[in-house]
Amino acid sequence: MLLLLLNYLFFLFNFSITKTEAIDNLQYLNHSCSSNKTFTPNSTYQSNLQTLLTSLSSHATTAQFFNTTTGGGDAAGENIYGSFMCRGDVSNHTCQECIKTATQQITVRCLNSKEALIWYHECMVRYSNRCFFSAVEEWPRFNFVDFNVNTNSTEGIYGYWLLSKTLSDAVGEAVNAGTKKFATKNATVFGSQRVHTLVQCTPDLSSEDCSKCLGDIMRDIPLYCLGRRGGMVLFPSCTLMFGIGQFYRDFPHGTPESKSGKSLISI
Repeated sequence: MLLLLLNYLFFLFNFSITKTEAIDNLQYLNHSCSSNKTFTPNSTYQSNLQTLLTSLSSHATTAQFFNTTTGGGDAAGENIYGSFMCRGDVSNHTCQECIKTATQQITVRCLNSKEALIWYHECMVRYSNRCFFSAVEEWPRFNFVDFNVNTNSTEGIYGYWLLSKTLSDAVGEAVNAGTKKFATKNATVFGSQRVHTLVQCTPDLSSEDCSKCLGDIMRDIPLYCLGRRGGMVLFPSCTLMFGIGQFYRDFPHGTPESKSGKSLISI
């Protein structure tokens, strides 16, 4: 377990993403399953779920965010709502491979669950028997921090202030980024050391809801991240990451606008 954590920390805070991203670098983070809401194997719900996951995977070839619905009507209780979102800086190829992997793994890790969510460092996939589109969802949540703590009180206080300011600037940019709702920011802490930040909301949120979601994460930062050299807080509707090592791709001509879509499938 300790070795796994050390390997993960090495990736998150020291790995610099280049223009050519190896698919082997997909990093599983966590998952959440509904233990009190399950479906019967070989049922209509399972068939609908497979249709939905196949649709999500196929749309990852052309979009970095997508939501869709499958089912036979509300009365039957078999509607399933699903979506995926890729991290705003990853390549289309990496997005496609991540969604392909996530849609396969979510049913393995959440066997017979009517509601599930799986996070990778590069993407997120979720489904539910209730509609969650365009809604601020903050549970379940996942947080992870670097275990190394800055013991210099002066540097720690200034570093935390700078981290907060850089994250606030990134949140402001993401909220006003149109449909992308994604931003990265970095700042020099001491000398040549830089802190890198990334924030993102699901594109179906309004600017106001995106601001609320990221604002709620920001209020948790002192609890999760005070004095830490890197970390992440993941909600279903929004994401915040930071670290001393750069973990995202740079875009020299600004953040590209993502493709997104939605559809309804009836079976």
